[in-house]
Amino acid sequence: MLHFLLNQLISANMRWNDIKIHRPTFAAARNTEQTQSNLLAEILHENRNTVIGRSFDFSSISSFEEYRRKVPLQNYEQLAPFIDRQIGGEQALTAAPPLYYARTSGTTGRYKDIPQTHHGLQQVKHAQKHLALSLWRDTDFMSGSILGFASPMEEGRLQNGIPYGAMSGSSYASISPVLARKFVLPSSAFSIKDLDAKYQVYCLAALSTRNLTGIATANPSSILKLVHLIEDNIDQLMTLLRGEHSSWVLPAAEACLPEILQRGDHRHIAELNKKLHLNGSLTPADIWPKLSTIATWTGGSCGIAINQLKTYLPDDVRFAEFGYGSSEFMGSANVDVLNNTCLPLLNHHVYEFVKRADWEAEQHKFLGLHQLQPGQDYYIFITSRSGLYRYNINDIVRAAPGVGDCPAIQFIQKGRGVTNITGEKLSEFQLIEAVNRCQDNFKLITGGYMALADEQASLYHLHLEFDKPSIAEPLAQALDDCLRELNGEYDDKRASGRLRPLKLSRFCDNASEVIKGWCVASGAREAQYKPTILAYAKDWSEKLSPLIEQD
Repeated sequence: MLHFLLNQLISANMRWNDIKIHRPTFAAARNTEQTQSNLLAEILHENRNTVIGRSFDFSSISSFEEYRRKVPLQNYEQLAPFIDRQIGGEQALTAAPPLYYARTSGTTGRYKDIPQTHHGLQQVKHAQKHLALSLWRDTDFMSGSILGFASPMEEGRLQNGIPYGAMSGSSYASISPVLARKFVLPSSAFSIKDLDAKYQVYCLAALSTRNLTGIATANPSSILKLVHLIEDNIDQLMTLLRGEHSSWVLPAAEACLPEILQRGDHRHIAELNKKLHLNGSLTPADIWPKLSTIATWTGGSCGIAINQLKTYLPDDVRFAEFGYGSSEFMGSANVDVLNNTCLPLLNHHVYEFVKRADWEAEQHKFLGLHQLQPGQDYYIFITSRSGLYRYNINDIVRAAPGVGDCPAIQFIQKGRGVTNITGEKLSEFQLIEAVNRCQDNFKLITGGYMALADEQASLYHLHLEFDKPSIAEPLAQALDDCLRELNGEYDDKRASGRLRPLKLSRFCDNASEVIKGWCVASGAREAQYKPTILAYAKDWSEKLSPLIEQD
């Protein structure tokens, strides 16, 4: 009866979302240019008396062209002084006070604290409600129980008392209380700091329910890790679910076990024990016989983990795109999970774009949403209602058919100077700092180098000219340790096993000069040549192969 009532309440909630959020977004998409122009005027008027508003004379700006002329592109380092002043109590970026800060690792080693006003928190809720409506309408995602992955929304408080934390935690907190009743994981699990213990809880919760119809996580590598952990530790996990003790379980996970057992389906647990006894193993189809849909990121390198997951899961399990998003903002919402149509949140953010080829040729021809061409790749720039103005997030997105005259957008990869395999967003600055530290510590003579993000192997492969080949193994370990220290997300992904240890190969002498010669021969100006030190393996591995010394 409770399950029936929950589904009825969810249905009513989804219909309300359709009226209040979904339909207004589709109406706005019928005249995208006017919607964006009106929103820009509203943002500038609302924040005209802030420190940044006075600096760029927001009150005098009356058009997009004037906005682009008067307000330069911004990155986090340029906005950081305003953010610090806002934390100190000034109206530096927005007239509305920040209520929360989304924290993520920065490209210069410092954490980035991204302010979120009530508008910022609202955009997260709206993106979630668009996705939830489409999942409810077109799949069986919500018909049973849901397993959700997230970090804690509140990881601490700044000196002004405002909380900060992970955007994934904020997303989870934005779910309606009715829908939250569907989630099988105890809420206390999200605050577990030990990653091994947290994943033990995920495993126990995932095994304890027969009626799991949906899984939600930003990164599919989390589910892949879960599947591998269950496969490798099934005997210990089932021992715990039978109510028996196992020394394998960590204390933080064991503390959640009573609630998991209380919520669990004991007939399902008994059936799994019987199958395990007969067959010696369990398949995901045994564990999740009703799994319908996984909501996750599907773009960029996430497709690699999804392809690996498909070898474990039944063929009819659907993958619904989570939507393009980051700690800075939710860039799109999935309004049609059957086609994974992710529409920009055009009522929340002002979008600008430059064609990828133009930007990389340093030709800054800015376009609006309504000017994008399906199939084309673009660098994206955002003005948000939480204080980001013409913010360069260094992401590349691809336009696709959307709604009205508003295109859909999908994430392709990070832009120049940053790579991303599974959420770590490693920067050139961090790579240079790690190499410099290790060069000093090991008293190395080094030359050129290039690190490749190998999405297939889930690791970074550093090719380096250095003079002591005998220390390659400890040097690789030290470089990996430095990257973990400099980049909190890299450390997190290494700790959870989603990234493997850095691999080191020795470049032959003058390899960097050979690479420079290739680039100049391809048309690069020698006087303006800037060596590529961080790139993707898919673009460079084959080219670099002749320059790597063999063991």
